[in-house]
Amino acid sequence: MAEQNKQLNQLTVADRFQIFEQLNLHQRYIDNDGSRESAEKYVSLYWPEATFKVNDIRTNLFEGTAGLKQLYDYAHSVFPLEKMRHALGTFVIEGSGNSASVEWNWIVTWKAEKQGFVSTGTYTDTFEKRDGVWKCLSRISDVDPNWPAALFQPWVDQQDKTYKAS
Repeated sequence: MAEQNKQLNQLTVADRFQIFEQLNLHQRYIDNDGSRESAEKYVSLYWPEATFKVNDIRTNLFEGTAGLKQLYDYAHSVFPLEKMRHALGTFVIEGSGNSASVEWNWIVTWKAEKQGFVSTGTYTDTFEKRDGVWKCLSRISDVDPNWPAALFQPWVDQQDKTYKAS
């Protein structure tokens, strides 16, 4: 009986596709421009109390709508994202009912002036379904050991001069 109830609660194909669509929109929206409209699209992928922890050459935790907007603005004003492209790698979606965990790989490549990979890593997410809508509740980004810290450090060193809110 417990096994039967577990099977009835498993994520449907529609649930999995909606979550997968959210992953793709994340990568698409992060590649948008640094405008407020683009930042709002990006933030709309998360529940208002969502958290996003970034582990790369520094560790930062962004919380809530204001924190996620700050993350977007930081990325767009400190790093040359207009020269990069984010892509979705392999992923696994697991869960049941209104909760899902997702582990997926991300890839950043150059799209201007250079060629090849910028960096790769893994997102570990918790998604929650509310009123029929799936959104991210928590996300952790772990950069792979191939992180080119020397490439990014000059931009980080200049963040006090380049950061601006949308």
